[in-house]
Amino acid sequence: MTENSSLAWYIVPTVVAVFLFLTALFVEYGARKNNAIQKLAEILRSGAFLDATVLSIAVGILLIVSGFQNYLFAPGIALHDSLAHTIFSYAQIIIGLGLILGTFTRLCTIGIIALFIGGFFFFPPLKVLDYSVFLGIGIFLFIIHRDVLSFTFFFHPVDKQSFLDRYRKYAFPILRFITGAGLIMIFLHHHILNPDPAIQFLAERPLLNIMQSIFGLQNFSHELLIFNTGIFGILIGLLLALGVLERFISSIIAIGLLLTILVGGASFLPIAIPYFAIVYIVITGNQFQEREIKKRP
Repeated sequence: MTENSSLAWYIVPTVVAVFLFLTALFVEYGARKNNAIQKLAEILRSGAFLDATVLSIAVGILLIVSGFQNYLFAPGIALHDSLAHTIFSYAQIIIGLGLILGTFTRLCTIGIIALFIGGFFFFPPLKVLDYSVFLGIGIFLFIIHRDVLSFTFFFHPVDKQSFLDRYRKYAFPILRFITGAGLIMIFLHHHILNPDPAIQFLAERPLLNIMQSIFGLQNFSHELLIFNTGIFGILIGLLLALGVLERFISSIIAIGLLLTILVGGASFLPIAIPYFAIVYIVITGNQFQEREIKKRP
């Protein structure tokens, strides 16, 4: 393969990604004016009351497992026998239990944010940035969490106004933006800046290079496939962050996660769990800001 043709392999996916981005903007504009799509969106919103419950339970279970397995958030950041790392382990277990039981919920969400920020002092920044989604989760739950299906409801029922209610409309956009930005960071890190582990993964499983095994393009190397995946992963993250075709994009993310788990095994499950919960939130369309809130007498 000549240098010019190799350069073309890299230019083509970038141009296609830009074209798809502009097309998505156009389709999003049309979808907002389509009555049938808007009715479907209203139906999907009926499940929004479970958003905080789904996310809290999913993240709570993940944090408990992470604490017992001695890693921070997911296996990508291993914890060792030191005082700081032990604190990370026990903190995750306590926070996870709090989220599942619905006790001291806002303190638990602050704990998630503290775990993420604290990670920068003990681990490589790029590794910690791979889990930016937990920052979004912590902020989202901190703002909106007074779920009717958790114990906190009995102490803070939803008909009472709290000091954070004025900010509830920002919770969902913040979660969506940070999740999208986190995906951009993951694909930029593992597919563009440091693609060697992903390339090695394909080299050990050559059938996964579908451009060769299915489409017969033998010149389409593992390096090019990883680069292409990175470009389109960055596009997916950008569209989600901007809220363009967010339900469609989140569905693609869910399918991609399922395929990753099927191919890579259960070891990818801890990474996928929070994204599955966020996909549910995006598809239902968070409506916490539209609840009727009574002012305290």
